[in-house]
Amino acid sequence: MIQQSARTKDVATQIKNPDLVERRRQQIVAAAAKLFIEKGFHKTTTRQIAKAAGFSIGSLYEYVASKEDVLYLVCESIHAEVEQGVSQALNRVSGGKELVAEVVREYFLVCHRMSDFILLVYQETQSLPLQWKKRVLENELRITG
Repeated sequence: MIQQSARTKDVATQIKNPDLVERRRQQIVAAAAKLFIEKGFHKTTTRQIAKAAGFSIGSLYEYVASKEDVLYLVCESIHAEVEQGVSQALNRVSGGKELVAEVVREYFLVCHRMSDFILLVYQETQSLPLQWKKRVLENELRITG
């Protein structure tokens, strides 16, 4: 399952309950990621995202302000899942060559498992507003750098 990042709190919402926002955004992200992979970002409508997530279009806009916000949330969640896989690998071994081998192996396993999602990030980052694009690229550098 795709994970959410603490950095997503900067995406505007009308809902005051942070736990509810987190749960609903997870639904939105899961639905949107599938649609973006299947149809592409530009051919996917917010109405389709809302329907796939089980919301009305009005409810969707209580949790995000735009389709670009949804794309940013999708990118953040993909990066969070890749980071989680690498972090778990770091915690499984004590050090040395074994640590490096485990981290590299886990990184490639996660990338393979999430290849469609990672391709989505690379293809659609250009569609983000500058502030979100910068964060997505910073995340990519943090993971790969």
